[in-house]
Amino acid sequence: MERKPSEIITEFLSFLETSKQEYESAYADVGKEDSRTQTFLHDMEFAPNKSERNKVATRFQQSRRARRKAKDRAQLYEYINNFYTDKQNQSFLKALRRLQNEQLTREKYLFGNREFKNRVD
Repeated sequence: MERKPSEIITEFLSFLETSKQEYESAYADVGKEDSRTQTFLHDMEFAPNKSERNKVATRFQQSRRARRKAKDRAQLYEYINNFYTDKQNQSFLKALRRLQNEQLTREKYLFGNREFKNRVD
């Protein structure tokens, strides 16, 4: 046996929680890059010369690429986040956590030190 069933269940629950955090982080990054867009547009508008405008345009392009990566990351975890945060799935997740605890208890019994207690003196 390579891995115990409780380890797999724990890993899956951890993955769901991590996916939620990753989605929220990526979505926050998209918002941050969106707000930078207005700054770049104003900087381009008021750039004193062509060289400065080109520098701002390069930073703007880099910002858009960073936004695209963050948006792709958010979309990657979107469905998992929706599943994890859906009210209808909360009972399933609670049952999965309960299963995890029960499985851990059983594994401790099966793989721990079992002792026979004599019932007859």
